[in-house]
Amino acid sequence: MYSQPGPYPPQQPSGGTPYYQPGAYPPPQPNGSPYPQSPYPPQQPATNYFPPQQAGGVPYYQQNPYPPQPVYRAPQFGIVASNPRAKRAMINGLISLVLSLITLFTLVGYAGVITGTFAIVYGFIGLNQSNKLPNNVGRTQAITGIALGFVAWFIVILSLIMRMALSTMGG
Repeated sequence: MYSQPGPYPPQQPSGGTPYYQPGAYPPPQPNGSPYPQSPYPPQQPATNYFPPQQAGGVPYYQQNPYPPQPVYRAPQFGIVASNPRAKRAMINGLISLVLSLITLFTLVGYAGVITGTFAIVYGFIGLNQSNKLPNNVGRTQAITGIALGFVAWFIVILSLIMRMALSTMGG
């Protein structure tokens, strides 16, 4: 049970130091201060937070103690500019030429028109891009793609004319 303090001070153990002394906390300090004494010696107050400026006019705390670092650049050898649109135009031009020849000999399909259109579009995009690259990288591939695309279109149109001529003759 909880007991309330009575009017009498608590009992002290016999033969020992008292554990209760009125007014003994905090313990008295040798210098008479109510606060405990620091184990460290007192310091001088800081008066100048910033050191004096040097001859150049820039304070020491703003100077960089390290030399300036060189800017990293990747080595320039081995880097070759490429023009993927021009390469794609030439590949589509070759495919469209093969498909349009198949259309001409079998008189079936129009696949050369689709890939020929891709060859022409990618060719003009690649030609425009080659003008922005050093040494006009991909210019000949883009022109080859454009030319093969137009040749494929011509062959497909020729095969359409042949189909109409054969259908009118045959019946």
